[in-house]
Amino acid sequence: MRVTATRVSGRTGPDYVSYVGLPDELLKLAKDADFVVNCAPLTSQTTGIFNREFFASLKPGAYFVSVGRGRSTVTADLIAALNSGKLAGAGLDVFAEEPRVPEVLFDLDTVVLEPHQASATVETRMAMGQLVVDNVAAHFAGQALLTAVI
Repeated sequence: MRVTATRVSGRTGPDYVSYVGLPDELLKLAKDADFVVNCAPLTSQTTGIFNREFFASLKPGAYFVSVGRGRSTVTADLIAALNSGKLAGAGLDVFAEEPRVPEVLFDLDTVVLEPHQASATVETRMAMGQLVVDNVAAHFAGQALLTAVI
């Protein structure tokens, strides 16, 4: 598998990412993707970024997975891309208006819906528990907390 990505903070990424583009390259990079995974935070630049223009730029048969922020995707444009056959399918963990999920999505065989819990794995729960243990230990040792929000 070849992984490409976009990020606003620069072109560096993990070793498994073959190319890191900037946000203005999204449509160019998306046209070659078999799968697009939305992990974007919600900002003024990402609100509605996965829209009609974006879905039109994808090659036929691509899949769209959204675990970022729901309002980054224009739901009506996603549904239109699914209904037209442009998208082969979608995996959706987040929605523009939660907890409300548009009824039409339940009727599409090409859509997998999750109740906004993509990060709820055994591994993430164990990591969260370990973080609590580490922070409590740091607190009682007079050390800085690992995840202090200032």
